[in-house]
Amino acid sequence: MMAWIGLSERTDSSGGVDHGPGQPGAAAPARFIACDERPTILIAGPAATARDLSDWAERAGLRTIGTVGLGDLADRLAMTVAVDLILADLRGGALDGPNARALARRHGLPDARLAILSDLADLDHAFALFEGPDAEIICEPTPGEIVSLLVMAALAAEHRRCDPQLHDTKRDNESARLDQLSGEVRRLAATIDRLTRQGDGQAEGPAIENGSPYRGMNATLDERMEELQRPHESAVPGAPSHGEIRALLRARRLREQYLPADLFADPAWDMILDLMAARLAGQRVSVSSLCIAAAVPPTTALRWIRQLTDRGVFLRIDDPADGRRVFIELTDKAAEAVMAWSQVVRRNGGLLPPA
Repeated sequence: MMAWIGLSERTDSSGGVDHGPGQPGAAAPARFIACDERPTILIAGPAATARDLSDWAERAGLRTIGTVGLGDLADRLAMTVAVDLILADLRGGALDGPNARALARRHGLPDARLAILSDLADLDHAFALFEGPDAEIICEPTPGEIVSLLVMAALAAEHRRCDPQLHDTKRDNESARLDQLSGEVRRLAATIDRLTRQGDGQAEGPAIENGSPYRGMNATLDERMEELQRPHESAVPGAPSHGEIRALLRARRLREQYLPADLFADPAWDMILDLMAARLAGQRVSVSSLCIAAAVPPTTALRWIRQLTDRGVFLRIDDPADGRRVFIELTDKAAEAVMAWSQVVRRNGGLLPPA
C-alpha cells in the first residue's frame, strides 16, 4: 500500500495559489508529493502490547496502518484493501470463531502474510487454524524474535515488490537466501536478548548442571516419557520397543547434566525419536507435545516441524474429534528408516540393549 503523506503548492507574490502554467484557477497535480512506500502491517491484539509492537514495526521498516483488538479484527479486515503483514497477538486470550475464520481467510487478501504470536497452552489451536506457507507462528516469543520477524517481513515484502515476476529457479534461490538471512537475524536477536539480560543484572544463563531453559524442563519431559509407556511392544523381530527409544531420549537429556546444553542442538532427531516411540506405543503426539520433546525453543521446533513435513518425514493429521488440535506422525517411509537404523545400531553394539 502507498499513502500520500505530503502535498506542496506554490504561492504567487500576491499570496494566491499558483496552480501551474496554463492552468489558471484549475486544480492541477502538486509538483511535489511524498509517497510512503514502506511495506504495511496491521496489528491485532491487546492494546497494552499493540503499542510496543507498532513501535517495533516502525523501527523495522514497516508502516502500521492500524491496531485493533481481537474482537474487532473481522470488521477491520473487511475494510482493508491491501496489507503486507497481519500480526495477531493471541497470547493469553481466546480468539472467537468469526474472527478466527476472518484471520485465516484474510477476507480476500491473498497476498497478506500472517504472523501469529502464541503461548504454549494455545499452540495446538493456533497451529490447527493458521499453519501454512504464508503464515508463521512464534510460540513464547522473546522481543528479539519478534523484532527479527518484523525485519524479515519488511525485507521479504520489499523483495516481492522489486521483482514480482521472478523465475521459479531464481525464486527458489532468493527464498533460500532470505531463509539464511532470517537465521542470521534470529541469532543476532538472541545475542541481543542475552546481552540485555546481562545488562539488567539477570543471569546470563543456567549453569552447566542445570541445562538451558528448554533443555532443562526435566519434569515436563519426564511426564512426556511417561505418556509413552504402554504394555504392548513391536512385533517386528529385532525391532526396538518404545521403552528402548525412550531410554535413548533420556540418555540425550542426561548429557546436559554434565556438559553445557548449548553444545547440543539436534531437534530433528529428538522429534523423530519421540514420534518413533509414540508409534511403537500406539499413541499420537500433538504439536505442543512434540515441541516439548524437541528440547529447543517452541518457535525453533515449529520451523523444524514445517521443514520435516515438507520433506516427507512428518505427516500432519487433523484431529477428527477436535478441530483445534493437530497430530504429527512419522511417515511410513521414515519409520522404516528409523527401524533399520536401530537394528544396525544393535548389531554393532550401540546404545540399544540386545533383543
